[in-house]
Amino acid sequence: VAGDRLLVADPDGRRVLAIDWRKNALAPIACAGRPWQMPMAVTPGRNGSLYVADAGAHLVLRVSASGECAPIGAGTLERPTGLATIDDRLYVVDPPNHVVIVFGPDGREVLRFGGRGDGVGALNFPTGIAAASDRTLLVVDPLNFRISRFGADGGHLGSFGEPGDGGGAFGRPKAVAVDADGRIYVTDAQHDVVVVFDRSGAFDLAVGGSGAGPGQLSLPAGVAVADGFLFVADSYNHRVQVFELLGSEP
Repeated sequence: VAGDRLLVADPDGRRVLAIDWRKNALAPIACAGRPWQMPMAVTPGRNGSLYVADAGAHLVLRVSASGECAPIGAGTLERPTGLATIDDRLYVVDPPNHVVIVFGPDGREVLRFGGRGDGVGALNFPTGIAAASDRTLLVVDPLNFRISRFGADGGHLGSFGEPGDGGGAFGRPKAVAVDADGRIYVTDAQHDVVVVFDRSGAFDLAVGGSGAGPGQLSLPAGVAVADGFLFVADSYNHRVQVFELLGSEP
């Protein structure tokens, strides 16, 4: 979310969109001189810029406010799928490498953390990432069925989650968002829900359920939260659903 715009990466449509969701108005975001191949994630940068993770191009593209496009991670990234920013650093999830790679404002790699495994601080095909207001990072670690928390310096701070069907358990976690109060929202593409946790990682509730009706989901993927609303990319229903947060619950 950037201001009043909802930013959506559409890999099947090979496009990136800015949506005025209140008016259901769509506007494409172009990368000058470079067509999108498989955009998987988009996040706002500074001075009106955007970062787009294009997994098909094996790059992150920085799109300036004027539409100029600059590549980040050439020769380093294999299939970027998740993005977050803290200050002037860009954090990129690269599932085949099982790491988060961090780039500075000049586009050069400054840090990486993770590595394949199931131990402390390890990752197994991570897919999504979100930055919290306390400058910590939440990383979706699907094949370990957990969310791992890291500091901005890559230090491991803990994890939560487990495989299963019960409250707080995961089938196929995909993406994560965190609100200003520290509540954590995780899409689960197997269970067709958004699982909500408090800031400590304790399970709170699940939103959604399988189907095509209002409030139902089918393979939910991306998720964002801003200004009292929860936005969910409802992939197989080819739509974005918007939930209003009323008090403490969507």
